[in-house]
This record gives sequence, C-alpha cells and structure tokens, in this order.
Amino acid sequence: MRDRKRAETLSRIHDAAVELTRRDGLADATVSAIAERAGVSRRTFFNYFDSKEDAVLGIRPPEIPGEALDAFFDVAADLPTQAGNQRLRRALRLTISTLASLGVPMDKDRALLEVVAAQPELLDRLRAHRDAVQHELVTVLQQRIAQEAPSESAADSARAMVLLAGAVLRFARDSEYDLLDNPDNAAIDAAMTAFREALEGI
Repeated sequence: MRDRKRAETLSRIHDAAVELTRRDGLADATVSAIAERAGVSRRTFFNYFDSKEDAVLGIRPPEIPGEALDAFFDVAADLPTQAGNQRLRRALRLTISTLASLGVPMDKDRALLEVVAAQPELLDRLRAHRDAVQHELVTVLQQRIAQEAPSESAADSARAMVLLAGAVLRFARDSEYDLLDNPDNAAIDAAMTAFREALEGI
C-alpha cells in the first residue's frame, strides 16, 4: 500500500510538472506551482525529486536496485555461456534492471518528448542523469572486477563494460522496444552476438 501511494504521488508530481511546463514554459513552472497542481507540499515535492527539471523528466537519483546487485554478485546466476561473456551478461542485466527501476523511458511518453523538444535545456539534465547512472554502474562493476582479477586497469575495464552494455542495449532495443520490461530476451543474445562478431573483426 505504501509503495502504491508513493508511486501515485510521484506520478502526480511528474504529470503536473509536464503539464505546467507545456503550458507556461520551464522558467514559469516553479516548484511551488508544480506542488500545488499535484496537491502536495513543497517539502513533499523534494522528497520525490531534487529539482523541477527532474520532476518534468520523471528522473530520480540513480540507485541500483538491491535485487539487481544481488543477481550481479551471484556468479551462480550467470547463464551457461563462455567465460568471457559472463561478466558482460551480468553487466547488461544490472544495467537493464537499473534503467527499468528509474521509471518509464522517455521515448514512450509523447507529452514529455514535446516538452523536451520545446525546452532543450532539459537535455543537459538528461545527460547529467545518464552520466550519474553510468557512474553508479561503473563503481559497482569496478568493485566486482577488482575482486575477480585485481589490476590497475579495473576502473577502465568497468567503464568500458558499462559503455559497451549501453551500446548493446540500444542496439537490442531497435528490434525489441519493450526490452526493459523483459530483460531475458533473445534480442539481447542477438545484440551480443553482433557486437562480439564486430569486435572480433577489429
């Protein structure tokens, strides 16, 4: 019940922020106006979002779900595959679970797309959020890589893996739009095969 109420409040604030920004522009869609439209206090607003830009975009501070972390660190959860692919598969599942937990992807929300098109400064916030999510994922992967095979290049390996996982995910979503809702999907296998073949050809 508490989770459902929280989700409803978050949705009301986000919807109010999008509506007011569409109508009045980002500069005039103040936190107070958004909170009033959503029927919450300013304090409640900041319990859900760090800024009005985040409320418009529906993004929350990046946090890797606990169950996704458990699955990532559970080596036994790896699908039977070649050893070289296990870490990337875990990184992909972790990336997908993290993105799915952050809310509805922007490209499914036409009203939000219109707002971003009209308020291009929101793209800077989206980029900053993407970087924050990547940083969280890199930190977790760096710790795992250091545990499996300590080396001075653990940070570089982790960053490369997160970027590669993101590229594989974008590639897979071209053929399977609802990939975030169904992470154990044949589209991921096909994308990984395509990337592996491309990398072998370099």
